[in-house]
Amino acid sequence: MEGLYDDVTPEMVLDLNGPTRKFMCPLSANTYGIEFLSFIISDYDTKNLIFEVSRDRPPPMDFDMQNFDEDSMRKIRYTFSDDVLRLPAVATQLVFSVGQQEVNEFRMIERHYFRNQLIKSYDFTFGFCIPGSTNTWDAVYAVPPLDEGLVAEMIANPHETQSDSFYFVGDKLIMHNKASYQYIVEDRAQAKRSYDYLNPDKAAAKGAKEAGAKGAKFGTDVAEAKEAKSSGGGGGAKAAAKGGGDEEVWSKESDYPSEYF
Repeated sequence: MEGLYDDVTPEMVLDLNGPTRKFMCPLSANTYGIEFLSFIISDYDTKNLIFEVSRDRPPPMDFDMQNFDEDSMRKIRYTFSDDVLRLPAVATQLVFSVGQQEVNEFRMIERHYFRNQLIKSYDFTFGFCIPGSTNTWDAVYAVPPLDEGLVAEMIANPHETQSDSFYFVGDKLIMHNKASYQYIVEDRAQAKRSYDYLNPDKAAAKGAKEAGAKGAKFGTDVAEAKEAKSSGGGGGAKAAAKGGGDEEVWSKESDYPSEYF
């Protein structure tokens, strides 16, 4: 592969009709010393975090120790809720550092496929990076509406949805990463989502709000029950007691194994 990746241009990857079978450049192509420090994916509208990875929270890499090679470090396997497929826009934040030489026209082209069908393509340019600097790259992905038939196929065939991310400095390819995706069906009757563990503050606020609403309702039921009891209606008291009982709440986080998170 050495030397061949010099011929890979942005125009070439923009013409690809499916995920590449191999990486288009070696790890040694990153002569600028660019390192990714953290990466966040969130719902652009609600700001809820969907995915977070950093040095303290490493991603689930796609490899086994018996067949390990350096390319395995450039593959990642995502597991998302199926509602991510229906979001109108997704925001990402990438924090990265650069080595001791300046970086001009840092560009990322990302291509998403289901099998050999192109679903979406993105092209972002960061611009100039100062030598030895740490930078934050914010991007917004406008997600095209997907046919429900295609969504069903993507859910039914985990990790057959794939993406290639190509990073260029000018027209020189310096990095190539791959990802595959699994989508799990969430119970739409449940407000809780599998990624709520990433949003503890919002979950706590929501829980307090729901608890307050339940408390207000419970107080109303008790008052109505007392009124019914004082007027000779025993049914009201029985209903209040039933309404005040604890109900078992099913949690996505406890139901799915930890590998999803």
